[in-house]
Amino acid sequence: MNHSVFKKANTALNVHATMLRNGPIAFRVHYWGFMPQHYNNTVHRHSFLEVCYVLNGEGEYTDDGQEYPLAPGTAFCSRPGIWHQIRSDQGLTLCFVAFDMDEEHTEDDYAQAFQHMAAHALPIMPDASASPMAKLWEALLGMFDAGQAIYPPPVLQAASHALLYSMLPLFTPDPNQLPTSFGAEETARPVNDLFHRAQLYLEDNLSGPLSLEIVAQHLHISPRHLSRLFVQESGQTFVHYVQERRIQSAKEMLLRSNAAIKDIAERCGFESVHYFTRVFTRKLGVSPARFRRSQFAEGRSRLKATPRT
Repeated sequence: MNHSVFKKANTALNVHATMLRNGPIAFRVHYWGFMPQHYNNTVHRHSFLEVCYVLNGEGEYTDDGQEYPLAPGTAFCSRPGIWHQIRSDQGLTLCFVAFDMDEEHTEDDYAQAFQHMAAHALPIMPDASASPMAKLWEALLGMFDAGQAIYPPPVLQAASHALLYSMLPLFTPDPNQLPTSFGAEETARPVNDLFHRAQLYLEDNLSGPLSLEIVAQHLHISPRHLSRLFVQESGQTFVHYVQERRIQSAKEMLLRSNAAIKDIAERCGFESVHYFTRVFTRKLGVSPARFRRSQFAEGRSRLKATPRT
């Protein structure tokens, strides 16, 4: 497939398909990725789900210390808080999406099912080429192929929503955990109320100074208690969580606005544009300027390795 198709899909979906609501379930997408050639990344983890699908190429995927082979048709799922890494000597043609469920606009049984998936998803499906998920990835890319009609944002959003939902039955090991029969005995542990309040405070104050002491004081708890809470609920330290949210916010601004990089750095709470550039480059393997120019995919597809964090 022509590389321009990947670039068009990456640009359009990162702009138009980030808040997906349809029927009983809603998703919040952190980023889409379409890479003609993906080589290596560092060992890392997220606070959200990330699902990848291999269109072509071979490599290895490490999930929680376990290694799995990658080949055309392989689908793999990185669960929140789990250390993982992708490696390939020759390069993989890869599609991926990172997302959370939007619980406020999701019915309880679906919310419980996706919480179960986040905790217990199968890490890899060796041959998913015949699955609805694979067909939907191909259909989504096909919308950007040369000669095709221009699809309006609502159509892209509907197709994207269907794709994300198709991942639930694919990666859920027990069919009884799907929404129509999700048992009360297996319901996922609800999000800690204190942690949820901390998340809301952070989202509202990313542009300002944030520390354990400041947030703990807002919640009327000790910094030590808050520190334990973040590790327990997100699998990350408080500092790493805040830095990740600032980077995610910066990525969205780079994709959706023409604001100067210096202004974006300030609005996302980085003490200087130089520090922002250093952290952003270390996390993603490309500078903010190059990320904006290439819409992420083109820039990283040519890198055979990214610097270690």
